[in-house]
Amino acid sequence: MTITAAMLPALLGRPVAYQAVFTRLPGVTVQGAIFLSQALFLTNTPTASKREGWFWKEQQGEHDSWEAETGMSAKQQVTARKQLTQIGVLEEVRKGVPAKTWYRVNSEALAAQLALALSDEVTEKPPETPAAAQTLPTGESENAQPENQVSPDGSAQNCPNGVFLQRLQQRVTPSLSDARETQPTIFERAAQQADDGEPAADDQAAPRKTAMHLDWEPEPETYRMACLQRGLSADANVHDALIDFREHFAAQPGRTNTHADWTRRLVRWIYENAKRQQQTATKTATTGGNAHANRRDRTPTRRLTAQEARAAAEGRASAGAGQTIDGEWSSANGW
Repeated sequence: MTITAAMLPALLGRPVAYQAVFTRLPGVTVQGAIFLSQALFLTNTPTASKREGWFWKEQQGEHDSWEAETGMSAKQQVTARKQLTQIGVLEEVRKGVPAKTWYRVNSEALAAQLALALSDEVTEKPPETPAAAQTLPTGESENAQPENQVSPDGSAQNCPNGVFLQRLQQRVTPSLSDARETQPTIFERAAQQADDGEPAADDQAAPRKTAMHLDWEPEPETYRMACLQRGLSADANVHDALIDFREHFAAQPGRTNTHADWTRRLVRWIYENAKRQQQTATKTATTGGNAHANRRDRTPTRRLTAQEARAAAEGRASAGAGQTIDGEWSSANGW
């Protein structure tokens, strides 16, 4: 299978906001930091906030699962969860029918653990001297700059390399002289998105989900990738299927999707139509082409009307042994 540069956006999907500072928590590896970063994002979404931060997610699956979002296997997830629950930053509970695992990041415990870990680092690593700071490599990253740059008032612009907590504070609250635009924090990003990572319904600044309309066209690269995944030919003529697809979902204006999701749904529509056509052809070949082979050959007998039934009953009575004589009845002489 050939992958071009134009296919990369469809293959890569949404990235995980990885917080490297979480690796400084006691006993937490890079895998644990990745899991905690995504869990913290989901805890702060509007939907989870209504449930006091609780959210649920499957271990495996193509969409909306830990495996799909972090790339971690089930075994790696168990290891990461154990690291985080042991220090109290991740809470878990099993509930519901069928039972599901619900998660929540304990923000207070996380803040306390980070403060403890960073304060220990400050104590254990004294500030470096200007001479030692000169041995840092040069480059474009801020960590590669010399540490002894002096500001106009004579104080060091950059904190010593060992004082990690002060450097972190510098990044969170940049100076007024910093020309770069302040980037939103993980909490600000989470407040603007739903559990699935899409913008929240009240976020009108950059709408990404739209309803279907009759002029809609699929994304070429996403369409090609979806066809390859389902074993379909991306060059097949699907004009009629596209028209049916538009008309079907345009009649449901309350149903919204991203452009890529609509494209993948179109491919599934085409795949299921082809599958049904193949099943119909197989069934026709099995019955010898006679779709009505099991129907009765004769026309069912017509049911008699009430008048016809009474006439038939009277005919049977007249054919009996005796005959009834008409007359009037009285209590004195009978007939």
